[in-house]
Amino acid sequence: MWPVSSLVVASGILFSLFFASILVAKPCRGGANRYLAGLVLTTGISICYQALFPTGLYRALPHLVKIYIPAQFLIGPLIFLYVSALIDPSFRLTKTKLLHFLPFMLSILYLAPFFLESAQAKIGFVDSNVSAAIPSRAEEWVVWLYLQASLWVYSLWSLGKYRRYRREIKETVSNTDRYAWNWLLIFLVCILIILALFLVVDCFMLAGIPLVAFNPLISVSMTGSILYLGWRGMLRLDYISPPGEEKEREEPAQGTKDEMRSSLFDQVLDSVRRAGLYRSPDLTLPELAESLGYSRTELSRIINLGGKMNFYDFINRLRVEDVRSRFEAADRERINILEAAFESGFNTKSTFHASFKKWTGLTPSDYRKQVAARTG
Repeated sequence: MWPVSSLVVASGILFSLFFASILVAKPCRGGANRYLAGLVLTTGISICYQALFPTGLYRALPHLVKIYIPAQFLIGPLIFLYVSALIDPSFRLTKTKLLHFLPFMLSILYLAPFFLESAQAKIGFVDSNVSAAIPSRAEEWVVWLYLQASLWVYSLWSLGKYRRYRREIKETVSNTDRYAWNWLLIFLVCILIILALFLVVDCFMLAGIPLVAFNPLISVSMTGSILYLGWRGMLRLDYISPPGEEKEREEPAQGTKDEMRSSLFDQVLDSVRRAGLYRSPDLTLPELAESLGYSRTELSRIINLGGKMNFYDFINRLRVEDVRSRFEAADRERINILEAAFESGFNTKSTFHASFKKWTGLTPSDYRKQVAARTG
């Protein structure tokens, strides 16, 4: 009878093959889905030892012994490449980026003599080593510690790119819900939580408890990552960057007076307010700039420096003002809150509630009650 953890890992490996085959077949610009397919597949391969050793399956499949070691050197780089390709439509796998795969290639070269050995020799290796207190060899220590260090570096690096993306996206669009995916943030945070658990495991290992005692915990957590990644990847395979937008580095304005900045901002604010341009649910910075006769860079600078806010906050503040004016109208007691929000340009309930609370300090329902009490 197989241990429960081995059954979980075996199912995770099968799911990794299933998800990877689907993701590779799905078209996606920039190859983000291919990096995700590789990440799901290598994660599945990296935990196959938990299905091979406790069950004795390695005797039937001896040539899979140690195949999981090179795969573990790929997890960190593939996380970073996937996040990079997903949030940056200009991302390309250049020769410089191939250096991320150098540890993987070195591990292949190092293990090549073992991979060329006979099936019987590999079975003998497992029989004489796997039952020992792992890690008991320098090779196992290097893999275990490198895996942790690599995941820390690449996960934090990816998290930094994601946070920069979130900031940049608010300089371009007025509704971020369709672009800024919290699931990607959740995924990266979960990796960091798993790594924190690995640090606890390290402490127990230093106290004399072998790594093999924690294999079920490690394998099950990695299997969960496979299922989550595969499921989310199948649901969303497109870019989360605004379509048709090119990133543009904006130079800070030099020598511009505060009064001039404020004056230009007031002009823009008055024009947008009078024309009701903020009521367009998917309004973007380039669209607004074209409507007002500015370049994208000029308008962004006016809003950032003159209004001390980003484009996202600028437009949603106007939408909140519009909702408030609707609450002040004669039919305020009968007005539907979400209907007022959507007519003012919001296209999601979550963005509306967050923006309204930010600019008024109250929830929409509390604010409407306050208005009713004041005028009733």
